[in-house]
Amino acid sequence: MIDKRAKMILYILLGVIVMLFFFESSRPRPLNWQKSFTSGDKIPFGAFVLYDQLDEIFKRVDITSIDQVPVDFLLENDSISNANYIFINDYLSFDSVESDYLMDFVARGNKVFIASNGAYGSLADTLGLETNSASYYAYSRRDTIRTRLVNKSLKDRSYVYEKGADYKFFEVYDTLNTKVLGEVLAFEPSKGYIADYLKDTLEDEDDKYENEEKPIINGDDKEDKRLTRETPQVNFVEVKVGDGAFYYNLNPIAFTNYYMLKDGKHQYAVEALSYMNDGPVFFDDYGKSGRKVIKSPMRFVLSQPALKWAYYIALLGIIIYMIFASKRRQRIIPIIEPLKNSSVEFTKTIGSLYYQTGDYSSIIDKKINYFLERLRSKYFVDTQKLDATFIKRLAVKSGKSQNFTEDVILYINKLRAKSVHNEYELKQLNKRIEAFLKD
Repeated sequence: MIDKRAKMILYILLGVIVMLFFFESSRPRPLNWQKSFTSGDKIPFGAFVLYDQLDEIFKRVDITSIDQVPVDFLLENDSISNANYIFINDYLSFDSVESDYLMDFVARGNKVFIASNGAYGSLADTLGLETNSASYYAYSRRDTIRTRLVNKSLKDRSYVYEKGADYKFFEVYDTLNTKVLGEVLAFEPSKGYIADYLKDTLEDEDDKYENEEKPIINGDDKEDKRLTRETPQVNFVEVKVGDGAFYYNLNPIAFTNYYMLKDGKHQYAVEALSYMNDGPVFFDDYGKSGRKVIKSPMRFVLSQPALKWAYYIALLGIIIYMIFASKRRQRIIPIIEPLKNSSVEFTKTIGSLYYQTGDYSSIIDKKINYFLERLRSKYFVDTQKLDATFIKRLAVKSGKSQNFTEDVILYINKLRAKSVHNEYELKQLNKRIEAFLKD
């Protein structure tokens, strides 16, 4: 039985909870400026508007969102041609395996569009592309850029980007195999008057900038500013490979919701994508900075404000019940069950523990040791040296092809040479081991 004092305390606590819930739910949400680039995100730097308008940019073609590893997708579509694969993110780096598959994909007559803040990884090396370093950008302290497409048929229109923009350009590219499609200029605030800027800055331009639109200065800015122009740098190129081409653009922020809906800047994205094929379009939704990864039901509950508050209120209610309404009772005599062989369950528990804590290196090491033990016990081979002789002997004894056996063993050697691993490498290793051990 709860006395009056306890009831009063309970009512006060419930009243405080209700008030907190009301104020929290009625408070306006702050705008999320995280760079997401995913097709389903409607935040400023998501790509919902672009993805929604792709069927207008590419008439009468299929538009597909790809939420899987590029290598897996390219393996499943190894004969497709006249297609387009679009990658947009603030950071994109393709390893040697991905680079090889993308090169084969493009050589068949397909086109790959990549919008990123830099050219990194094996693909950039293969295409001969190198961007300016982050240290240079930090030193220059530039956060406003102006871009244009150097195509007379596109009327040399230029566009100014301020919020979220990065002054990135290609320092190195192969002039023989690379075609320049776009340029970027950096702007820096300096003393002076807007009238001086409009009169002097644009009048001193080269002929190629004669018909450009003038950058828009925010009319609400109380401080008079002038923007100084520098030498234009290349930030959009085309590199032909076989019957197709790669398109590398260093202004990914231009394809986000914020700029697709701002001052006609959607035209830049439309014109940049106008070089693509007229076939099906595949939009990458896997390698994104804002990609949503839900690994457990509780993580999903805590990511939703309404469910999170419901969970906290339920938890608090249970605590209050335990304090005011619980009674001491005789514990039920437990039924003692005979011991079971829980080796398999223990192994699964330990494996899940490693996986949940993100210790991919330990899991990879154990999977490699397990795989080599299976080879020793099943094929009676010496696994001390995983060299060419071992690969040839293992291929003969296992009945697997030389190329497939070499791919598995070389991938193991590659992982052993690294000290830090990621989830993608773990999945690729598991996929190769399962395929090799499968009868």
